[in-house]
Parts: sequence; C-alpha cells; structure tokens
Amino acid sequence: MNSNQERIKNLLTNLVNGNDDYAFKPATRQQINTFVQRAEDYGVEDTTIKQLVDLYTVADDFSYEIIMAFHPSDDLVIFEWWETKELWLGQRDFYSLRWANGKFCLGDAANVSFSEDYECDTLIELIEVCIKDIDEANYFGD
Repeated sequence: MNSNQERIKNLLTNLVNGNDDYAFKPATRQQINTFVQRAEDYGVEDTTIKQLVDLYTVADDFSYEIIMAFHPSDDLVIFEWWETKELWLGQRDFYSLRWANGKFCLGDAANVSFSEDYECDTLIELIEVCIKDIDEANYFGD
C-alpha cells in the first residue's frame, strides 16, 4: 500500500470507527482495470486517475451515513458528465462529489462546489473536507 492509500485507509477507518454498517472493501483488479481503461479512453488526467485508483484500491463503492458516497469504480455513471469534462464521483442525499476544472469538489446538483472551500487539489483533501462537514453535522445533530 502506498502512502496515499494508507492515508485514505486511516481517514475512512477513523470515520467509520468500527461501525460494520460502513465497512469498506477494495475494488478487484478487474474493476480497477476497467476504470483505468475507461478513464484513459475519455482522456482523464493521469494524476486524477492515480488518485482515484488509490481510493478504489482501499475502498470501492464506499458510502457513509451523510455527505460522502462514491460510485463503484466500474460504474459508467462516473463519466456521465464528461461532456463538460467533469467526473461524477459519487452522490449522497443532495451532496455531489465530482472532479471538475482540475479540482475534487463537494457540491450539489446545481453547484459544482458549495464554495472555493469545497474545491480541493487532491482527493485526500476532499475526503478531509467531507469528514469535517460530517463531524459538524453530527455535532449539531446532538
């Protein structure tokens, strides 16, 4: 496991905190190969592909109770918005995870991102932003 994969694993492990309802599993080699081939065929940047492969190697089709959910690595829906050079990485409730304009973003159906604070240079930063919002939502829910 490389350092980015370790970081993703640690972030998600801490988030789910032993709750089996949110257990995560890696994509199969076949699923990763399918994703990589499709991404290359669409012309997705190599650095973006690499970051997503790091996620899928740790947690494919990961979903949490609020805010964060990623589509399975071999789901064609990821490329549904490619006409506008966006990847639809996932959806949870009204929250949309996507890659657009060279950034990993948290927004909704009408907004690529909620603000510049939700536009991240790396996928790990996006996961951290989602976890921060999850923590805040859970705090206010108590």
